[in-house]
This record gives sequence, structure tokens and C-alpha cells, in this order.
Amino acid sequence: MIFHWQQITGLWDNARVRQATILYLASFAGIPLSIVTSIVFTRFLGPQGYGDFAFLDSLFGFARIIFPLGFFYAGNRALVLNDSRRAAREIYGATLMILFILFVVMSVVLIIYGLLDPNLAEKGLDRFFLYMIPFGWIFLLGPYFDNMLHADNRIHDLAATRFLPKVITFGSALLIFFLLRDFDGNRLAIIWIAYLLAFLMVYSLVFVRIRLSLGSLRTRLRTILQHQRSYGIHLYVGTLFSVGAVSLTGVLISYFSADNAGVGFFALAVAIARPLALVPGVIAATWFRDFAQQDHASPRLMLITLALALMALALLLFIAGPFIRFFYSHDFLPVIPLIHLSAFGMFLYGLASFFNRFLEAHGHGKAVRNTYIATGLTLLALNLILIPVHGATGAAVAMVVSSGVYFGGMVVAYLRIVKKPGLRGN
Repeated sequence: MIFHWQQITGLWDNARVRQATILYLASFAGIPLSIVTSIVFTRFLGPQGYGDFAFLDSLFGFARIIFPLGFFYAGNRALVLNDSRRAAREIYGATLMILFILFVVMSVVLIIYGLLDPNLAEKGLDRFFLYMIPFGWIFLLGPYFDNMLHADNRIHDLAATRFLPKVITFGSALLIFFLLRDFDGNRLAIIWIAYLLAFLMVYSLVFVRIRLSLGSLRTRLRTILQHQRSYGIHLYVGTLFSVGAVSLTGVLISYFSADNAGVGFFALAVAIARPLALVPGVIAATWFRDFAQQDHASPRLMLITLALALMALALLLFIAGPFIRFFYSHDFLPVIPLIHLSAFGMFLYGLASFFNRFLEAHGHGKAVRNTYIATGLTLLALNLILIPVHGATGAAVAMVVSSGVYFGGMVVAYLRIVKKPGLRGN
């Protein structure tokens, strides 16, 4: 027993293990909070209202994929190759300046879309959508922090951006439940205010901790632009096809439906299944800088990742049905089969992200891009075929198949690259 305890304490002395544990706990501790929050939100809004919330979230989620143009990946690369704390703060600042320029472009495009899109008008959401556009920069801060913080190995701050918004949103949900149960005004607006304020508060705190700088702005912008052309644009194109197609799924369900209830069902199922992708993602994010110095990922680390992911998959498949029946209203029973399908998709997606991070750490943007494109095209094609006929169920099936393509493509790219003598990016 003493020997085993010494092994455990020795393992905890490893900085990467501690970071992985912190990020893992932060990611998973937020799961029950998010679940309780979703229960309150679905009861407060109802199936159609929650679908409207999910539809708008899909629109802005799609926008935050389109408009970064690869610059956050470029900032990520600049930080990975940087050893100076002062330069790191300047890279944060230069990338943030680019973010606000991108936000202006995004706002113009979204205003035009909001004025012309017939689906928004048919669902009665056109005016509400236009009111949300001035706050669109908050959505861009999500990928900004995801890329910058893990490249800079600021795992505590990255954990904060993933966990604390859920805590604040959970607190807001409790207030809504106890104080606004009989509220007869715009309930969708109440939910969005609580949602956006939670992220804004946490992001502001992280900015204070980073102490970013706008010094040497021209030099840092020039460096980021160089990485954007050689690395960021390749990942961006791939992400546009892959992750962009995922965000577009909810929008397509809405366009082929009389209301947004199906969008809400699918979004809830994916949200409940998404933790399956966190296990490999957390491990890969923590070992990201280590990957950059390795010729291949540790087989032991890969085995541990697979075992944890399988355990999480089995647990979710077992509890999904009883959980939905007990905590959600009868109107949400269609979510159960969607969770079962989405679970397999997220399981494969999470494993693929492990190899993705290794390739990104070595600057292999083109290899990642090609797999992203294949994944995105598969998802988009299947969505267009299946959603008009099977609605949200067709979207879930499409996600499983495309996740399989993503996993297979990443494994093939990883095996091909590790066999080469040099592992620097192309």
C-alpha cells in the first residue's frame, strides 16, 4: 500500500499531470452545473423557446468559425515558438487587436444576413438577432482564449474560461428559477443576458491576469501575419469545413423545420454527449508543448486516453435514458435516442482531437486541414441528405459518420508523419 501511495504522490509531482488534472476537473466539474442549467432553461423556455436559443447559438457559433480567418491559430503558433514573457504579452495584445478588426467585418456581414434571411423572419427572431450583433465579439473571445492559453501553457486560466462561466450561468439559472418563474416578458432575452454576462465577466478576469501589452505592435502583427499565411490559413480552411459544418447543423435543422424544437433537441443531446470529447482533448491540451518536442506520442498516454474515453462512453449510454426521463419534461423524450447517437460521434471526435493536437504542435497545418475538409464535406453532404427526411435524427447520424472520417483521417496523418525523419511543420 505504501508503494502504491508513493507512486501516486510521485505522479502528482509531475507538473503536466497536475495541469491535466486541473483542466480535466475544471472541464468535468462544469458538467453537472451545465446539466442543471439546461434543465432550468428548458423548463423556463419550453421546447420551442429552447430551440430558438439553440438556433441563435448555432448562428453565432458558425460566425465565430468563419470570421477568425486563421489568425487565432497564427497567434497560437507565435506563442508556441516564443520563450519571452514580454513578447508573449505583446502577442496576446496584437492578436486581440486583430480580433476587434474581425469583429467589425463580422458585424457588417451579420447585419446584412439578419435583414435578408427569410427563416429568421418566419421564426420571429430577426429583430432579436440584430440586437445581439453588437455583443458578437464575446463569441470571438472563446476561440481566442482556447488557442492562446493552451499554447502559452496557462492551464489555470484556460480552466477558468471553461469552468467559471458555467458556475455563473448556473447561479443565474437558480435566480431565474426562484424569482422569474412567472415572468411574462421576453424570456429568451433573459437567458441570453445571463449567458453573455457570464462569459464577459470571466474573460475580463483572465485579461487582467494575462496583462497583455500593445508594445511592438507592428512587429507582433507582422509575425502573426507570417504564421497566418504559413500555418493559420491551412487550419482555418479545414476548420471552416469541419467545425463550421457542425455549427451549421442546427441552422439546417431550423431551415427544414416548421419551428426550432428539433434544433433544441439536437443541441441538448450534443451538449450532454460533448463531455466524451473532453477526456482526450484535456490530455492533449495539457501535453501540447511537450508534443512539440517529441517524435511520437507516448503509447502509454494513448492507452490511458482510450481507456478513459471508453469508460465515459459506457457510463453515458447507461444513464442517458433514466436521466432525461427523470429531470426533463415529457416533451424532451425525443432527446434520448439523439444522445445515444451523439455519444458515439463525440467519442470518435475526442480521440481524433488527441492526434490533431500532436499534429498542430508540430505545425502540420496542411495535414490537419485536409482531414478537416474531408470531415466537413462528409457532414455537410449527409446533413443535406438526411435532415430534410429525418430531421434531428438525420443530423445525429451524419455526425457519427463524419466523426469516424475525422478520426480515421487524423490517425492516418499521424502515422504517416511520425514515420518521417523530421517533424517540423509544412
